[in-house]
Amino acid sequence: ELGDATADAFAARLANLTALDGLRAVDAAHEANPALVEAAAPYAVILSTISKTDAPTAALGALVGHAMARVKRSAVTVDDALYDALAPALLRARKNAECLGAVGAMRDASPEAIRCGVVAAGRLNDAGRVKDFVDLALKSSALDGLDDAALKVALRTVSKAGDHRTAYAIVDGLPEARRNAPMYHGAIAACGRARPIKGKTAMLLWRRMKAENITVPRSTYNALLHAARGSLTENATTALLAEMNAQNVALNVVSYNIALNSLASGGRFGEVLDLLETMESSSIAPTAVTFGTAVNGAAKANNSAAAVALVKAQQKLGLPLGDPAFASALEACLRDPDSKSASRNAGEILDVLADAEVDLKRRERIESLARAAVGRDRASIDTARLERDEKILGMVLRARTAEV
Repeated sequence: ELGDATADAFAARLANLTALDGLRAVDAAHEANPALVEAAAPYAVILSTISKTDAPTAALGALVGHAMARVKRSAVTVDDALYDALAPALLRARKNAECLGAVGAMRDASPEAIRCGVVAAGRLNDAGRVKDFVDLALKSSALDGLDDAALKVALRTVSKAGDHRTAYAIVDGLPEARRNAPMYHGAIAACGRARPIKGKTAMLLWRRMKAENITVPRSTYNALLHAARGSLTENATTALLAEMNAQNVALNVVSYNIALNSLASGGRFGEVLDLLETMESSSIAPTAVTFGTAVNGAAKANNSAAAVALVKAQQKLGLPLGDPAFASALEACLRDPDSKSASRNAGEILDVLADAEVDLKRRERIESLARAAVGRDRASIDTARLERDEKILGMVLRARTAEV
């Protein structure tokens, strides 16, 4: 039977066999009629079968290895058609680096090969290779040929790397019917992770979501709030919060923390206080991160009174206080233009520190800030209280000069 078969007919018969039986058939043909297995077609069929076989990855990898060993035995030239069958088989066997090698060896990668390259590179967290494959897909008009799973991998990988350009290109290169909330979320998250943050691009993506009537979930609003820190529009955070309220999207503690951080980064302390009040009225319990963000806002706003009030409120709620909170509060005392009030507030912060029994990680830094802050107007400091704090904290807080 093998003696009368043609190479094409033999390859067609292999499609009806399992991968293992196909390899056995190739071995038989090699003995009976070698010409049948001296072309790439039979091996492409076997590799295609492997890519659809449900088996442990180690077994799949072994099958691929056996198939390619027979390719070598028959001195078959590996062309694009064979690489096109090899790449999915390697991907199925989770031979990701080898899959990238197969796709990279092709002169003209097919849409399926590009898909394999994207997924393999994503599994290896290689954002650079993902970008290369996305660029290739865009140039060859193959992006729409990628399935949702491959697009998800691509967006996740470039988003983690902060590659906002590639993430935007993926969303922008797809027809509107294929764009959805998770895709936009990935692109917006990439904007927030970019350095510098690309808030303007994130806001543009948000407006496109709304124009396409795509519901914006809370997680995406949180990503937008994070990216808004890099927006050239000062009221971006306020606009997002207003939109969340209008769309009945409830803020959670993560939303508040991100928004507070965004406002604090801009030194907009009045809005920080307003948002904290809104948080309290919404029955959402603040966290140490929430207060840390607000105290940082006080430092940026040069408001020592607010800083000490926030530190005391955090202590009253029983939330842990640490180096960042005290450092930011003391920095607020150093920046406050009212030196008398700032020095007095620094003393109150030291009282809290002495009572809190905090294990400071950067003691020297805190001590240096404290000396400089209380030294701005020593006459306004209660000497007895300062001496008590010095003894409890083991710090020198009344040096004649201080370096910050």
